Amino acid sequence: MNRKFLIHMTVLLVMIIVTVGSWAGANAKAEQAKKDAEEAYLNDEYAETYIGDEADRTGDVMIATAVPFMITVLYAGILGVIYFLPAAAEKVSEEVYGSTEEIDEDGMHDARAAFATGEYTEAIRLYREVWEQDKANRFPIVEVAKIQHDNLESPSLAVDTLREALESNDWRENDAAFFMFRIADIYEHGLEQQEGAIQILRQVIEELPGGRHAANATHKLRELGAI
Repeated sequence: MNRKFLIHMTVLLVMIIVTVGSWAGANAKAEQAKKDAEEAYLNDEYAETYIGDEADRTGDVMIATAVPFMITVLYAGILGVIYFLPAAAEKVSEEVYGSTEEIDEDGMHDARAAFATGEYTEAIRLYREVWEQDKANRFPIVEVAKIQHDNLESPSLAVDTLREALESNDWRENDAAFFMFRIADIYEHGLEQQEGAIQILRQVIEELPGGRHAANATHKLRELGAI
C-alpha cells in the first residue's frame, strides 16, 4: 500500500481521536456542572436559571468540538479528492475503455495521486512505468496523452504519444480504432491540421475495412469534404 496514503490515514485517525476526545472532555465537564447545579438548586425558585445554564453548557460542548470537527472533516474531504475520487474516475474510465487486464495497482495509485496534486510530469512518468510493464493495457498510455493534451496543453506531444502506442502493439480492432480516431480528433481540433485528420481517417479505412470503424471514418471524411 502507498506509504503517503498510510501516513495521511494515520493523521486522519489521530484527528478523529482528538475530536472525539474534545467532545468527551467538554461533555464530561457539562455533566459534572449539571450535577453540581442539581445539588445546589434545592427549590423551584431556580428552575428558570437552571434552564439557562443548561443551554450554556450545551453551547460550550458544541464550541469545544466545532474547531477540531471542522478541521477533521476538511482534511477527510481533501483526502477524498486526492485518493478516492481519482480511483472512482479510473473505474469509470476502465468501463469506457473496456480494459480488464490486471495492472500495477501501486503504480496507478501513485500516478493518480500525482495527477490530483498537479504533478503532471511525475504522473506521466508513473503511468509510463505501468504501461511498460503491460503494453497490452491501453489505459496508462491514454492517460499520458490526455494529460499532455489537457493539462500540459501540448496536442502535438499527445499525438506523438498516441502514435507511439498505436505502433508498439498488435492491438485489437476496437483499440486500434480508438487510437486512430483520437489522433484524428486532436489533429482537427487541437492542432487545427485538417489534412492530418484526413490522413489518419483514411488509415482507418485502409487498415480496418468493411466494419463500423471504416464506416465512421468515411462519414467523417465526408464532413471534412475529403470525399
